[in-house]
Amino acid sequence: MTRFGKTLLAGAASIALMASPALAEGDMLQPDDLNAPDAAATDTMPEVDAVAQLQALGYSDIEPIDAQGDAEAEGQATFTATNLDGQSVMVTLDTHTGTVIDEQPAAY
Repeated sequence: MTRFGKTLLAGAASIALMASPALAEGDMLQPDDLNAPDAAATDTMPEVDAVAQLQALGYSDIEPIDAQGDAEAEGQATFTATNLDGQSVMVTLDTHTGTVIDEQPAAY
């Protein structure tokens, strides 16, 4: 398994660990709850703390890359960072799910 695959797996495990208390206590929405008037859902999901999530996935030296107009997709954030292999990379994170979308060698 590649280092990138391991990172994605670690991200999925992190999400599962965050959801486990709600699953254990039965706080998750049931299908009938979705139609209940007090379950008014918003169109936007809360965003994760991108830097903290990348640190949890093993990245270090994390610096945000300024958004460049419409080039930065909504719900995504791009950073320069050092990956687990010690390589400088540009990493794009889905800010809603906390998963790494892309990792490329950093171009300086």
